[in-house]
Formats: sequence, structure tokens, C-alpha cells
Amino acid sequence: MFKLGLTGGIATGKSTISNYLISKNIPVLDADKIARLVVEPGTPGLSEIVDYFGDAILQDDHTLNRKALGKIVFSDAQARDKLNAITHPRIQQMMTEQLAQLAKQNTPLVVLDIPLLLENHNVAGADAVMLVTIPKHVQLERLMDRDQLTLTEAENRITAQMPLSEKEQLADYIIDNSGSITDTYKQVDQIIQQILF
Repeated sequence: MFKLGLTGGIATGKSTISNYLISKNIPVLDADKIARLVVEPGTPGLSEIVDYFGDAILQDDHTLNRKALGKIVFSDAQARDKLNAITHPRIQQMMTEQLAQLAKQNTPLVVLDIPLLLENHNVAGADAVMLVTIPKHVQLERLMDRDQLTLTEAENRITAQMPLSEKEQLADYIIDNSGSITDTYKQVDQIIQQILF
């Protein structure tokens, strides 16, 4: 089973590519979706986050208030490291279990959709890395637009990640997502063909 890591910067269009791969019946293990599961109410992950950050990061229904937590961790590297130390091992564990299931079904290719794949030195064990990239000004615009952020908030989130230029040096495949959607899909198709055949 070939494990293709899918990563990119925030707001570069990784979800678009992820959804396209799913539409092609390629299994995608999405670290963001798993990250939500490991902090659901009643999970050890959420209790550990509340123990460290306090009740202020909870909504009235006792679910995680992502916006409140985001404000803290995107302006404080130590807080971000603590959050990652709580969530990453749990995400890794769940992903490993899902991969084992797919391996039993003789799945030829699985995509690991992991935003911080390269920051975390590919602990997920991807066989190759596919990076989605766009110019920085486009990334800022998309992020401000998508998450209703100020320029400063958007810049903080982008600088919290490894620069795209550095990621490009580490990636095996690069998808330029600044053109048309058709153009992006074409690039994805070529990479999948190369891997499978």
C-alpha cells in the first residue's frame, strides 16, 4: 500500500484536492477530521486540553471552542506546542488504526491529508509528499476571506507554519493551485498515474 502525504499551507486549497481524490474513490485519511474526533466531549484529549487551558476554551454545550483556542495558540508558540503534544499522539494512533484496516483490504493507494506533515518530520510515514502551493498574497486573501480574519490574524496563522518555499524543498510532488480548478485536477491526475502505474 502506497501512502501519499498531502500537505500545504493554510488556505492553499488542500481540501479541494482531498475532495477530488475522494471523488476518485481514493481513500483519504484526514488529520483535521481525526483531530476533531480526539477532542470530542468525554474524550481524554478534551479533558487534558481543559486541564491546561481552562474552561474558557469550551462552548456552552461543553464542546471545544476552536476560535477561542485558536486565538491563544496562534499567538503563543508554547501554548501551541502544548496543544500539539496533547493532540498529535492521539491523531497518530487513530490514523495508524485506520491504515491497518485499509492494508487488510489490499488498498493500493491511501492519501494522508496532514496539514503539518513536514513540520512534524513525516512521523506519519508517508512514502511520498504532495504539496499544494499558491503565491503568498493569494494565500493571505483566501485565508482572510475564508475565516473572516484581519490581515494580522491571517499573517500570524501563516507564519505559525513552515514557509511554503521551505516545504517545496522537501516535497516529492508540487501542485500549483493558483490556476484554474481544471488545471489543478490535471496535475493531481498526473501524479496519481505516476504512483499507481
